[in-house]
Amino acid sequence: MQLLEEVLAPDGWAYASTPPIDDRDPGRFHALFGRDSLITALQVLPERPDIARATLRALAALQGRREDPETDEEPGKILHEHWPDPPARVVEVGRPVRCGVLRHYASADSTSWFLVVLATLGDLGLARELEPAWRAAADWLERALERGGGFVRYGPRRAPGGLQHQGWRDTTDPLDPETHGAAIIREDGTAPLLPLADADTQAVAVAALDALAALSGESRFRARAGELRATVRRHFGRETMAIEADGREVRGGGSQLGWLLWADAGPVGAAERLCEPDVLTPWGLRTLSERHPQFDSVGYHRGTVWPFDSWLGWGGLRAAGRGAEAERVRSGVLEAIRRLGGAPELYAVDAGGPRPVAIDNRIQAWTVGARWALEYGWDGRHVVG
Repeated sequence: MQLLEEVLAPDGWAYASTPPIDDRDPGRFHALFGRDSLITALQVLPERPDIARATLRALAALQGRREDPETDEEPGKILHEHWPDPPARVVEVGRPVRCGVLRHYASADSTSWFLVVLATLGDLGLARELEPAWRAAADWLERALERGGGFVRYGPRRAPGGLQHQGWRDTTDPLDPETHGAAIIREDGTAPLLPLADADTQAVAVAALDALAALSGESRFRARAGELRATVRRHFGRETMAIEADGREVRGGGSQLGWLLWADAGPVGAAERLCEPDVLTPWGLRTLSERHPQFDSVGYHRGTVWPFDSWLGWGGLRAAGRGAEAERVRSGVLEAIRRLGGAPELYAVDAGGPRPVAIDNRIQAWTVGARWALEYGWDGRHVVG
């Protein structure tokens, strides 16, 4: 677990990445990130519950208190990222820096992950300590579902700068030479209509409602989880990446099906689709099918393999009874990490096997966590279902 120690802050939570470790390493995310830090905490929770406690306390202290369109802050919302001393590149891209500090909340799923990690930890004392925070998070989630017409949606932003896409696939610029284009995109290459409901975010919202049932003992949350599962299964098919504002689907088979299976919200045929060779490679799950018109083997979210993403898909395939394919994911990701070295944020897969992508961080926290969880058979599904 040496690499885990390298990504830990003095307060015990995990930075999303280390600073650059060599000339090839961008090391872009050496900060507290809601989504990334929470998923890392969940991945290593059986071995290091102290990381979950530190992460939950840190994020509760920074939880949204008011409406602020510039920073996307809302009451009860868990932040996206926090930089006490933001680097120049973060300032240059228009992130909302105030008094030298960047604190913004452009994440549609961090609040749900907060609830999942707290419930999975099972620490009654901490749950009592943080009850005001998780109650506020519950209120935010219920408001988000109400205004989203039954889904957690995001966009368009009401202020310049920031992130338009607020699921984990949050790249938006189709001309960005680093990320090779937008993450969630129509088959013809045009941008979907916001506000958008992406599959990954809905999966975590389902799990968060299950978590709230465990935290609160209130049956209404279990009922709401069941309702959202049914809604997701009704509207998201095997090829649905997201639902646009006008109800159209953004089509694209990919690793999002693993998230839905992980949350026990997969549509009919999701496991079979996830196991097809255009998505399931010998080295993990592609973020987007190589048959998709906008597939790019080195596209940040449009064809690469992310170990943390494949970890969730591994858990989903196991839950769906696809043990052989789940083992292919597990062993393939571990072998790719071994070959590439470090804990790569993502990698490309082609006929020659896994290979580095220029933009990937060399030591990404949720890759460190995925490696441990895959090695020890932990899928983080304790509160699901």
